[in-house]
Amino acid sequence: MAQSLSPRQLYKRCREGQLFVLIDGRNKTYSKELSFPVEMLRIEEDFNDKRIMNEELEAILLGEDEESSLDQVTTLEQQLGIEMYYVKGGMKEWAMYIESVQVGELTDGGEVYQFIRPSTGHLSYMIISEAEILLLNPDVWIQPYLDFVEDKAFTFRHIVDTCLHDTHISGGPTLAEEVEETYWLPHTKENISFSYEPISNSHVPEVGNTNIPIKISQSDRFVTFIVDQHYIFTSNEEATSYDGKGTILSDRMLSYKQLNKKGWVSAPWQQTMVNHVVHSEKIQTVNKGQIKVTNEEIFMLEYGC
Repeated sequence: MAQSLSPRQLYKRCREGQLFVLIDGRNKTYSKELSFPVEMLRIEEDFNDKRIMNEELEAILLGEDEESSLDQVTTLEQQLGIEMYYVKGGMKEWAMYIESVQVGELTDGGEVYQFIRPSTGHLSYMIISEAEILLLNPDVWIQPYLDFVEDKAFTFRHIVDTCLHDTHISGGPTLAEEVEETYWLPHTKENISFSYEPISNSHVPEVGNTNIPIKISQSDRFVTFIVDQHYIFTSNEEATSYDGKGTILSDRMLSYKQLNKKGWVSAPWQQTMVNHVVHSEKIQTVNKGQIKVTNEEIFMLEYGC
């Protein structure tokens, strides 16, 4: 009988480079190329792939949800005569899973955390000083941040998006409203349907101990935060400007090989081919607050339809 794997267990396999074959039982309208972090085999197209029968590889099915995943994996086990795993909760839970890991400390005793969304590679960050939080580039699924803060007894102070994202749907406005704190965004001429504080060189969010300096470097579309004269929160495209200076923390994991031994992404690999990233005008329209989307529409937008 098929065994279930939690999203965390699947992420652990990906992070540690364990050998497995991931079988794609999701809605057929999801893009085949958007299978980050590992190659996925379509049930319809790759049913006879020899890797499924390889005893040295775990066979793991990622379905749409819990019910359909269990139905599919049970049928496959009977047809193929092998034991398999399936991801508990399917696509819906895998898509929402976010893992937190501490990156380092600030000179005042504060902390920096990286939040990794393994199904897309999106990275967000908490800068914590005197139990106050500046959150950079939150994901659309805000519950992991709320749970983390409640567990640590910290307090949200500022919610920041460093650009009008077109690769993922931001949870910034929703989270800022939920915790009744300030939402920040670089000044833009675009029509934004919600209130925000415009980021500029003379107007930046402060958090905790004001001896922790926060500077910004602004390109045409992305604001880079330099915190404590050491941590550089930037995009993969901007990262080369800071080569060899401090700890570079980018906005996206491009490969699991980027993870260091402590489990966080320490620097971007500029030469990595990126086939799993969606750039969508509709996602950006959502992030402007001009249209509302359901959870199902979020899945389709972020994983390619």
